[in-house]
Amino acid sequence: MKKSGKKHPQKGDYGYYSYEKKRRVAIVAFLLGVCLLVFFTGLIMTGTRKNLFTLVAILGVLPTAKWATSMIMILLQKPVDRKVYDVTEQIAGDLTHGFELCVTAYEGRLSLDAVVVCGNSIAAYSSAEKGRFEFMETHMRKIIHGNGLGNPALKIFRRFDQYQERITQLASDPERYREGLRYVPDEQHEGETRDEAVLRIIKSISI
Repeated sequence: MKKSGKKHPQKGDYGYYSYEKKRRVAIVAFLLGVCLLVFFTGLIMTGTRKNLFTLVAILGVLPTAKWATSMIMILLQKPVDRKVYDVTEQIAGDLTHGFELCVTAYEGRLSLDAVVVCGNSIAAYSSAEKGRFEFMETHMRKIIHGNGLGNPALKIFRRFDQYQERITQLASDPERYREGLRYVPDEQHEGETRDEAVLRIIKSISI
């Protein structure tokens, strides 16, 4: 996985959930504070709630509510266990991989602790106790296929030992799983490999 070179964890980086929780809580607190400040400023200045300030405060509630929903969703996510991170980095460090990706669909969502992409194979691990695992596998394959990146063999493992065994297989002979695959990035994603494109698509459907 290429390093982002940015100060804060980005989507797919280790530590993303922890950082986003703090960031989104701060944004909601700020927006709510602004709404209350505007409301009470108008109330003090006019002596009544029926003023333009109240209208502005009410309009400000809309983006606040949107961010509040986003905040609640990220607060429900559990950061990846350090062991999962260390083992993935050790075994699949040269392969394209990401962490803490909560994949979403209209029918629900599922948090993936780690995802490793190698050619036409994708191995993911989820420590979630409940979830529509098979549905999410199908959903992710459809999205990847719809973006012109083939129909990969994708498996979400619920047992860590099985996930570890699978990424060991991928790392032992990565070219075997890339054989016959072609990918030409567009101008927007110049220099991107096919594996990186697949991970990008998975990130795009994650919170």
